[in-house]
Amino acid sequence: MGAVGVHRVLALCRHLVGQGGRVTIVTQRPRVGDLLDESLLVRVPENLTVVRCLTPDLPSLARRLLKRSSRQSGVSDHGQAGIKKQAVSAPLGLLKRIIDWLSWWLQIPDSRTGWLIPAVWAGWKQARRRRPDVIFATAPVWTGLLAAAILARLLRVPLVADFRDPWHGSLFKRIPYRAHQRANALLERMVVNTAARITCAWDGIRRLMVERYPKRTNHIRTVLNGFEPEQIDPVVSVRLDENRFVLLHTGSLYGPRNPMGLLEGLKLLAHDCPDEAQRILVVFLGLTTYHSRPIAELAEAHGVSRQVRVISPVPHKQAMAFLKGADVAILLGQSGGEKLASIPAKAYEYIGARKDVLAIGSGDEVCEVMRRGGCRIWRSPDDPNDIAKTLRKVLDHNIQNNGSEKTDLSERHTLTRSRMAEELGSILQIAIADRR
Repeated sequence: MGAVGVHRVLALCRHLVGQGGRVTIVTQRPRVGDLLDESLLVRVPENLTVVRCLTPDLPSLARRLLKRSSRQSGVSDHGQAGIKKQAVSAPLGLLKRIIDWLSWWLQIPDSRTGWLIPAVWAGWKQARRRRPDVIFATAPVWTGLLAAAILARLLRVPLVADFRDPWHGSLFKRIPYRAHQRANALLERMVVNTAARITCAWDGIRRLMVERYPKRTNHIRTVLNGFEPEQIDPVVSVRLDENRFVLLHTGSLYGPRNPMGLLEGLKLLAHDCPDEAQRILVVFLGLTTYHSRPIAELAEAHGVSRQVRVISPVPHKQAMAFLKGADVAILLGQSGGEKLASIPAKAYEYIGARKDVLAIGSGDEVCEVMRRGGCRIWRSPDDPNDIAKTLRKVLDHNIQNNGSEKTDLSERHTLTRSRMAEELGSILQIAIADRR
């Protein structure tokens, strides 16, 4: 999978296998439309066992059944005219609300609920062949944590639960109904109470978990993600434009990560300082839409299509070449509160590529981690006027220093994936020792 969570697990597996561990992965089969990166397969250890389970897409199946049922009952999406339409509108609205309420149960804890039973069954079969010493599960996907907790209880082996994002109360998933929110919180509590140890991918999650589960404070630990020097250092940089100052954003745009402030800031810069705006190229590398609208279309609507380029997903190595060739990397942070302002995986790739970073709406923790890694941070709130001013500052600084100013790299080695894998591996050993 071309997803950020893959790198955390892959690094851990490589470390464990390198230490003589026997590792079995229980995962999902790719779905149609999933983003795959076949180049990552070469990093999977040969003696790693991978079990891929069928994953029924229950929400999609329910939607198809409802559409078929509505057609058979003669209810059209276009409605009916006159008195007949008025007569059915009120009960139809109520029916839709009921259906929506019921459909949300298929998305608790997430849209992969259909994976729960196949994952438990696959794990159980593997355990009958070779009983595990410890179970490690990382999420999202939250259904994976549930499956792991059930297996841990059935097999009576310790569980280490890894939270790469907040579960209950995440800014990336708004649940509209209280009953579903309570159910989500209950499932999280069950997993936390089952786990021998809990690891968190950034300290904001750890603080949230300690606040919710103070009795588990000593068992909750932050293990930051990291970058892979072997994947980044040998890559030869590729310039996307030889004549302009290139700012590059990698990865997808989802949830509260919002490109609109940046586009509006570019628009203001083009209006106030057209000559400087013409020297800037902003590149979006990865998924090419935001809220189902093409980014190129949004740029055109803001009148900055000449300053924006959109590139579809490419293999990881090629993405690193584009990143190393850029002048500045862009981090679109999380609006909606410092408490859970996340550290996306791209921040570590920016550290690995030793880039200056334009951080828009980003939290304190992610900026501090990137500074530790040697990045120079240009920070701006998600405000178009401030973004336009910051763009001018970044451009002026680059002209004056010609990229020659050095940054402190003394702590960069502490943020590698090998260091992260060692920390996770030691926590697994502690969980095993405690059980014994």
